[in-house]
Amino acid sequence: MKKTILAFILSATALPSCDSGDIYPVRIEERNDNIAISGDFILRGDAGAQNFSLCLAAFEEDNASPVVWTNVIKGADTDTVHLTLSNIPPQSVAVRLCLLSIGRRSIYDFFSYDISGAVSDAEIPLTEVALKINYGKIQDIFERNTCTACHGAESGGAGLLLDAAVSYENLVNRQALNSGKMRVEPFSTDGSFLLDALVYDIPLSHPHGSIVYNQDDINLLRAWIELGAEQ
Repeated sequence: MKKTILAFILSATALPSCDSGDIYPVRIEERNDNIAISGDFILRGDAGAQNFSLCLAAFEEDNASPVVWTNVIKGADTDTVHLTLSNIPPQSVAVRLCLLSIGRRSIYDFFSYDISGAVSDAEIPLTEVALKINYGKIQDIFERNTCTACHGAESGGAGLLLDAAVSYENLVNRQALNSGKMRVEPFSTDGSFLLDALVYDIPLSHPHGSIVYNQDDINLLRAWIELGAEQ
């Protein structure tokens, strides 16, 4: 059986403390059994991406690949979907409604539920979830990979500005100067020149193939485009 034991060590020399002198109990957890997490969800929007699966999945701490998962079949926006994830092992710390790539890595979390202290089966309260990728996550890719160094207000290479205030309008449904394609065509990765430049490293005045080197970032860009490239 799962047990949570709160051990209070009375010896003054062994009491855990911080600089303020506050004293905290030592929490020792033993979780030996698998558990199940269930919940009712109202899922707004469409997560029908071609290269990704909408799943309810359990994760260990700091791990992008789930230990157990189940695919989610979405109904109409007004429908309530009951989801259950069973056989969740003790080392799991969170259950997430997320997009998983073909390689079974989490690309984007729409909802997360902490189970780090769960000692038995649990029920998630009715939750409404928007199946939309926050554009801020896409902007973060451009900034972390210093794309704005060449595509910022001071330069704007190829007429493309990627500063936060204007990047979306400069990308989505905007004609690429180097191609007959749109920079980003919603719902079409093949029709989006952004991925041609970053993934296929097509000939340009400056090579782009190694700029966004993290595959999870590329997968997130793909998923964002496949789901409609919303702002």
